Amino acid sequence: MSQSVFFYGTLRDPALLALVAGREVSARPASLPGFRTAQVEGHDFPTLVADDDATAEGLLAEVDARAQARLDFYELGFGYDLRPVSVRTDKGAAVALVYFPEPGLWKPDGAWSLDGWQADGAPLARAAAEEYMRLHGVMDPASAARAFDQIQMRAGARLRAAEAPTPAPLPPAMSAKDVRIAETRQPYTAYFAVREDVLTFPRFSGGHSAPVLRSSFQGGDAVTVVPYDPATDRLLVVRQFRHGPFTRGDANPWTLEPAAGRIDAGETPEQTARRELLEETGIEAGALHLISRYYPSPGAFNEYLWSYVAIADLSAQDGRIAGLEGENEDILSHVLGFDEAMAMVETGAANTAPLVLTLFWLAANRDRLRG
Repeated sequence: MSQSVFFYGTLRDPALLALVAGREVSARPASLPGFRTAQVEGHDFPTLVADDDATAEGLLAEVDARAQARLDFYELGFGYDLRPVSVRTDKGAAVALVYFPEPGLWKPDGAWSLDGWQADGAPLARAAAEEYMRLHGVMDPASAARAFDQIQMRAGARLRAAEAPTPAPLPPAMSAKDVRIAETRQPYTAYFAVREDVLTFPRFSGGHSAPVLRSSFQGGDAVTVVPYDPATDRLLVVRQFRHGPFTRGDANPWTLEPAAGRIDAGETPEQTARRELLEETGIEAGALHLISRYYPSPGAFNEYLWSYVAIADLSAQDGRIAGLEGENEDILSHVLGFDEAMAMVETGAANTAPLVLTLFWLAANRDRLRG
């Protein structure tokens, strides 16, 4: 049995609607009298606002029970409810269901343009929907919605990977397009996620592998940044509790690291580096020097890092405690002389890959930075 649904916002995008519904959906123009679409403050999607003098334009689609269940999963966890309305079509009035937000959920902020959103926001929304809809039947809508910010971060990472693919280092040339996926599962989703693929991949000797199960920890793109003071040849590192070393059994799971953090949706790596340095240390970054972009542990983790050195004045910065209370961060800053920091690499006291890489880069470049 099919159901008529009126779409007024981002689901008017055919590609996004197909991802959410699980198939292509045939839709026709329709309008909803007594309402207008307005952009939600602080977001790139619209909401419906009651307005007797307005009419909200949209699409009317007939969806089957399977597609309706997928649409409910996509919408209901974010505080929406289905309500029947009367819409206008070229064939007259029709009764349809509309996803209305709970009263007071969103604050309207000016007009919203589908064309503008499709040019700017649609790629991220489509990429996020690919992962989000993988959770249908695995998580309830409210739990999935709580993970959406992290899903968006991972979607942004996939878009950056598509925009700047890794150059082929040596022959023979290999391509991700030649990997054949038979099944994808996501058994765990929270701040991180675990993705499992049953796949075959091209072999260097020719042909394809047998079907194999491959799993990886899903994070997102992130930055690391070490502030360096050329005037004093000192640098700043942070120390905080890390669950990974703790579960390995390390007696000292408070690791020395650069300031670091994930790249939020819509941010550039440089913007993230400046934001994270300020949040974790209180330092305003000067010039940023890119060290490298890289996968720190590609056998297990899809995280991709941009590592930076930031020129900064490090006077009166030692011993500062910072971090976001909302994220239960407890971060202690240490200002070290360069030679002291390098000695910690030798002893193993400095044992996180981004910090070791940064110190080796400084060893090769600090004379130039000191000018």
